Amino acid sequence: MARPITRRWHAWLALFAVLAGLAWVTPGPARAQQPAPSVGTIGPAGPAAQIRQKLEAVRIELDQIEAGIGRPGLSDGALQALRRSIEPLNDQARAVVVDLAPRGDAIRLRLKELGAKPGEKDPPESAEVTKEREERQASLAEVDETVRLARALIVQAEQIEKSIADLRRSLFTDRLFETSESIVSPTLWLEIVRGLPADARALRLVAGDTVDRAITRLTPRGSLFVLGALALAIILIVPVRRFGVAFVKRDRLAGNPTPLQKAIAAAGLVVVSGALPFFSAYLVFTILSASELLPIRVETVARSLFFGVAFIAFVSGLADALLAPDRSNWRIYAVSDEKAQRLVRVIVIIAVVAVAGRFVEAILHAIAASLKLSVAVKGVFAVLVALAASRALPLIRTVSAADEAVFGPHVSDNADFTGLARGLGWTLVAAVVTAAVFGYVSLASFLADQFIWAAIVVPLVMLCIALSAEGITVACSANGSLSRAVRSSIGLSRQAMEQFGVIASGAARVAFMVLAVLLLLAPWGVESRDVLSQVRAAFFGITIGGVTVSLSTIVLAVMFFGVGIFVTRTVQRWLQAEYLPRTKMDGGLRNSITTGVGYIGVLAAGAFAVSYLGLSFDKLTIVAGALSVGIGFGLQSIVSNFVSGLILLAERPVKVGDWIVVGDEQGYVKRINVRATQIETFDRATLIVPNSTLITGTVKNWVHSDRVGRVIVPIPVPRDADSDVVATVMRAAAQENPDVLEDPAPRVLFKRITETALTFDLICFVGEVDMAARVSSELTFAIVRRLRETGVIKPAGPTKLEVDGMFTLKDEVARLRAALDAQLADRVAQEDPDFLPAGRRPRP
Repeated sequence: MARPITRRWHAWLALFAVLAGLAWVTPGPARAQQPAPSVGTIGPAGPAAQIRQKLEAVRIELDQIEAGIGRPGLSDGALQALRRSIEPLNDQARAVVVDLAPRGDAIRLRLKELGAKPGEKDPPESAEVTKEREERQASLAEVDETVRLARALIVQAEQIEKSIADLRRSLFTDRLFETSESIVSPTLWLEIVRGLPADARALRLVAGDTVDRAITRLTPRGSLFVLGALALAIILIVPVRRFGVAFVKRDRLAGNPTPLQKAIAAAGLVVVSGALPFFSAYLVFTILSASELLPIRVETVARSLFFGVAFIAFVSGLADALLAPDRSNWRIYAVSDEKAQRLVRVIVIIAVVAVAGRFVEAILHAIAASLKLSVAVKGVFAVLVALAASRALPLIRTVSAADEAVFGPHVSDNADFTGLARGLGWTLVAAVVTAAVFGYVSLASFLADQFIWAAIVVPLVMLCIALSAEGITVACSANGSLSRAVRSSIGLSRQAMEQFGVIASGAARVAFMVLAVLLLLAPWGVESRDVLSQVRAAFFGITIGGVTVSLSTIVLAVMFFGVGIFVTRTVQRWLQAEYLPRTKMDGGLRNSITTGVGYIGVLAAGAFAVSYLGLSFDKLTIVAGALSVGIGFGLQSIVSNFVSGLILLAERPVKVGDWIVVGDEQGYVKRINVRATQIETFDRATLIVPNSTLITGTVKNWVHSDRVGRVIVPIPVPRDADSDVVATVMRAAAQENPDVLEDPAPRVLFKRITETALTFDLICFVGEVDMAARVSSELTFAIVRRLRETGVIKPAGPTKLEVDGMFTLKDEVARLRAALDAQLADRVAQEDPDFLPAGRRPRP
């Protein structure tokens, strides 16, 4: 069985190659080609006469176009052709301005260097300078005059384009709001019934003419090509498309796909579902048209039929790709399974109704049917589309009505545009039905077409946004292949790549949204040419109040400023990491140099960007005056801190790494910024101090002149201790410590004598003030240990407290107790004599 199958596929492939070759070599309909007017080369050596001749030719053509748009009865196609002919003329004028404007600036600069013509009282100048000035002035006058003429032509072209756009909008409005009979009018249907026999005869005549033409022109070889094309189209539409769809859907009924996998699968399904049917329709129609089997008026019917079938297949594939009725885990638009299945059916029904309407209208146009019948067919199919759309609008809600009845109204955390879409959809449905009922059939048909157009554009744009955004995000993630390649080649960090991915995905979203808006507005007469012309005008320069603002110049200036900042940061990193550590400069001086290079680089980049924008100091006078007022009031403290920061970097009273005391806080200087200085306290907290405080306030800097620190160790000893021994011990402990400096030598000061102790202070110095606390502790330990070894400090025994007069107090307490006992005994004896002992009882 393998051999026959192989031969069969070889035969199909051979037939496909023959048909494709025929379609390739078949001459298409002749198209009128108009040679694009050449812009011409306008270089520095180009003669002014040639430039003037080209501008004069542009002016003549613009005058002819301007006179042509005034003729009555121009169609929309004619107006579009006139508008297309304006673009190359406008480009020629713009090329002249772009080329000659820099030359004029260069001539002005040279004249400025030559200076003004000397006055009567001034010394005379040489003949060469006078001749040079006169030649430059003549050249400047010629260039300015040519530039003015070119700019006037640009303005004329823009005005003509605006007039054409106004005329097209007027034609569109008149055609759209053209009134006819209502589709519910009995008169309309009665007239249609009366004209049906004539329309039926016309249909039979056209059909018979088509059959006769086909029989007459169809040769055996032509029959083979036509039948082969039809067979290939059927194969591409049915088995190949079904195989492609099954291939895209393979192994996709289980698992938990990522958003990118969903978008890729949906895009593949849309391509497979739409590309093959449209290619088949194009192939069949091209062969039929090349064979001239159909009359010209019937070709429109064939075109609407073939491409209508392809359109239905495309819409079905798009709905299946987004809704995935048989695989909810791959569904992009989150609705229930039941809603997804019903939505797919309704969408296909809408596509079938729309294609059927176009097909019937093509037939009516081919047979030259009555106007009443054409109006009725257009209105009826528009209403049918609106009714089918009304069935789809309730299904696009992501939350069911039953859930809201149980849990209350649903409030989404993310933006939900289904409510807006449903509102616009119901508005269009009502507008279509109302327009058809009140006799605005053209408006009803147009709105129905716009509903279908929006229902195609919006899902496609959603799919493109999901595909691009998710693809860029995954590619720029930490594990993405693009991210790894860029990071390994350029050296960008992972965070920088992720940020770039976020920015790129956002830009892609904006671009696709703008594209969607342009596509949705295109049927209303708003072409992309209108928007692009405005964008191009803004990009190459708009004159506002005598000042030319160019978006391209602004973008390039920003790019130059960014490059300058990048170069500055690179130089700073090189200085900080490579060069300065190999010098003998201290950390504070290295930080000052690095920060100063940063300031110089930023100022240089800003000055270059401003100069590239063409903003001179005289143009910035008003802005500088306004800024001076703002600085005088709101920005005074900021400017003061900035200037103080510059003083800190230049004068360096406080450097990075210094130990300073500001008020009640102290710590190490970590960074000197433009506005404030960062100080790290000993508690590991960051103290932000304005630079002006460090300049105008009182600051204690422990290491301003040097880093030598003084250590004071107070030692109390008993009063009966030998002071010479104590001083010797303290001095020896300081001399044995390796961190104590020999010069100046350690000293011992006898501070005070109290009733119980003697107090001594050991004063010494260390090389780094940071070691003062540690060295003080080490010296205290060593001195106490030595004093115990020498017996100056004795081990402490039990604590005994002696108070003068303690024995007298005891005798008084004993006597007082005896007196109290006697009084108590007498009182008890009087009340109960038997209670007392026998020796204490009273005598009878």
